[in-house]
Amino acid sequence: MDLRIMRKIIIILLFLITFYLPSPAFFNTKVAARTRPIVIAIVPKSLDNPVFIDAKEAAELTARRLNVVVEWVGPFKVDVDAQIRIVEGLIRRKVDGIAISCSDGERLREVIDKAVDAGIKVATMDADAPGSRRLFYCGTDNYRAGLACGEAMVRIVTKKGKADKELNTAILTGGLTAHNLNERIQGFKSATANRIKLNYQALLTCDDDTTTATKEVEAYIKKHPETEVLFFAGGWAFFGPSESMPLYYDWCQKGGIAVSMDTFYPVLQAAEKGFVQSLVGQDFRKMGEFTVSYLVCAIKDLPIPSTFIDTGLELADQTNFTQLLQTKKPWDIK
Repeated sequence: MDLRIMRKIIIILLFLITFYLPSPAFFNTKVAARTRPIVIAIVPKSLDNPVFIDAKEAAELTARRLNVVVEWVGPFKVDVDAQIRIVEGLIRRKVDGIAISCSDGERLREVIDKAVDAGIKVATMDADAPGSRRLFYCGTDNYRAGLACGEAMVRIVTKKGKADKELNTAILTGGLTAHNLNERIQGFKSATANRIKLNYQALLTCDDDTTTATKEVEAYIKKHPETEVLFFAGGWAFFGPSESMPLYYDWCQKGGIAVSMDTFYPVLQAAEKGFVQSLVGQDFRKMGEFTVSYLVCAIKDLPIPSTFIDTGLELADQTNFTQLLQTKKPWDIK
């Protein structure tokens, strides 16, 4: 072969190798992508709220079973600005998945969408951000839970012969911007409307904090002993020792009517003592398990069954408080 032709062939081959063969960095990236464990960050509303104990335990057990890493990161107290900063940090770290219990779904919408744009699979659990581009919400059907609470209230009031009497009513909620809590209140009001006469006097807030909830209820009953009905959109007031609510307990003994969300161990204990007549519970273990499982599916480009993963409801009243209590575990708070 002519020497000049050979030189031209060699030059062309070198050109092709230089511009079309992937660099070593490309291969290293591919290897890293195959071998690095999947990382999922779960961002609760706050770290001081014991309702997430079961969800955290179930999420970590599921992560071990699926050989992925779960990080539990959130503000100590309910703080939507802190949640936003945490999610922004997770975006910079390029985690694979994020699950958020939204203290303010509307304010978190932008950072959720930012994470989605960055290629991160994002879900909500416990408290949704329905206006966002999250993949799915895993948790309680909160409107249906509110309806169940309202139905229980109608039964109790009717049984006491007070269906036609106007009853002074107060509601305790966590935060005013929490989508899940507002849905419960809407459901409660829908179920009771035109069936019993609830005269709503106050909407108390506690930021999902046990101590604040107890203080709010005690202070309100002291100032308004004429109150006849209380609806607790969450069981925060019953997470602590029952001895911390002497005025409320006396109010119950004098005929006060109360219905609450949640069937955790301390809430059922309080119900047994007469602090509440009916409860509607949530399954936080399923929230933790299903959220991790379906985020892993999404990260692996496998299908997920729905944009709403319903974890169900548990109904409790004086006929089964004791029975249900035997199925629960006391919280191990360290």
